[in-house]
Amino acid sequence: QWIHTGIKPYICHICGKRFNQTSILKVHQRIHTGERPYSCDECGKRFNQKSILNVHKKIHSMERPYCCNTCGRRFNLKSKLDSHVIWHSGERAIPAQLRAEIQLNLRNHFTAYMHKKCEYKCDTCGKVFQFKSRLMRHFRIHTGVRPFCCHICGKRFNQKSILQVHQRIHTGERPFSCDICSKSFNQKSILNVHKRIHTGERPFSCQVCGKLMSNFNNYKFHMKSHTVEKTFKCGTCGKMFRESWDLNKHLVIHSVEKPYKCDICGNGFTRRYNLDLHARIHTGEKPYVCSTCGKSFSSCVNMKKHTRVHTGEKPYTCKDCGKEFADSSTFKNHLRVHTGEKPFKCTFCKRQFKPYKCTVCDKMFGYRTDLKGHMRMHTGEKPYKCGTCGDRFSNWSKLNKHKRVHASEPQSFTE
Repeated sequence: QWIHTGIKPYICHICGKRFNQTSILKVHQRIHTGERPYSCDECGKRFNQKSILNVHKKIHSMERPYCCNTCGRRFNLKSKLDSHVIWHSGERAIPAQLRAEIQLNLRNHFTAYMHKKCEYKCDTCGKVFQFKSRLMRHFRIHTGVRPFCCHICGKRFNQKSILQVHQRIHTGERPFSCDICSKSFNQKSILNVHKRIHTGERPFSCQVCGKLMSNFNNYKFHMKSHTVEKTFKCGTCGKMFRESWDLNKHLVIHSVEKPYKCDICGNGFTRRYNLDLHARIHTGEKPYVCSTCGKSFSSCVNMKKHTRVHTGEKPYTCKDCGKEFADSSTFKNHLRVHTGEKPFKCTFCKRQFKPYKCTVCDKMFGYRTDLKGHMRMHTGEKPYKCGTCGDRFSNWSKLNKHKRVHASEPQSFTE
């Protein structure tokens, strides 16, 4: 009856707020006392209501009972499904004018809140946070707690959002699609970086040398070239690195194990990325297109090198003679003119050595790429295919020479 009459006889003695049920008053009072009697068996997180605990448990069980009838995507909360369905229908639950007003009020509120003094400080490292939830999330870095577990591979994470991105590896879900080339991605941030390939946008500029970059991570890595010395040395080939993780990534090159195998020719690779690039030799896929001349490339690196033909950009400058180069490998070879360095030469007898040896005929090569091309003589592999007649070749130079045959052929016209 109190629902209809509006009578709220139960009053909170701390803040004076009134309620029409004792059970609601008890739940409310836990806000003041901090009492959280309901604990999660998986991660130990505590809640002041059992209903909130039940919703939280779905994170660990990965139970997603609510399914979108349009795209099949599943959700653990009906409210999330309802929000998702709106985007398919093209409707908005709130009128546009009212939505804009709410967003403005929210921004003003958030700005005012952000100007308040930070209240939540990490006792371990002293970092300060505006919100208690962010402090708790940050604290997992120090404790090593990873409450979010992938039910497929068992890998654990300290943030739910990172788990959700990880699970797309197993499901193959790539919900973010490029509206220019239709390539899809499992993270929106990666899509945003990818779009700069088409637009040519490079918003990150080095204040030291003026180099422009499209990716913030590349920008951070580049800045270290001006400030951080290379202190990590490879014990096998002597190559130097600025970061220990970069050295560890490099060491895989010297490893005999090549876990990533090509299904077509059987070639093995130390990295998944290299396998993906190699696969484009067989498929002929060239997703990176030059916006100036329309020429397409199988890798982003090759496209960037090519665009310097149009722009005239030569980012590599010799400090000794001032000569400029568009390609880093050509630049490195040039530097040996000044240093006199011969990397595979004995300092005592001046004998020249070639470090790469063919395991079949023992022939030696100065460059790994030359060895790979030579090995195709033994394996019979011909990964380069002519798009006109279908003939296959073991290297690019032979394919390009063959293409001239078609270019010189007289074209026939039918009336």
